Amino acid sequence: MELEKRLELYRRAISTWGVIPQVFMLYEETGELAEAMAKYMRARYDEDEVITELADVHIMVEQMASMLNFNKFEQEKERKLLRLEERLDKDTKKE
Repeated sequence: MELEKRLELYRRAISTWGVIPQVFMLYEETGELAEAMAKYMRARYDEDEVITELADVHIMVEQMASMLNFNKFEQEKERKLLRLEERLDKDTKKE
């Protein structure tokens, strides 16, 4: 789904269910992801179950960012990715 359509969908969700319930949904989804990862590490969940929870969390994170400032969110994400790349490049040079 293209970005503008996703952002409109997020606006609809927030308008329909409200900010506070959607924030609580973020809490719920992140808890489910943490539980899925723990079970995956113990070989009690498979990859598909974890992927489902990752997708739920990703959607909720984008939804929260859309309530604040999605462009700033994307810029900060890019800044942190570049920082990660720099750190990895430094660590690779040490080897």
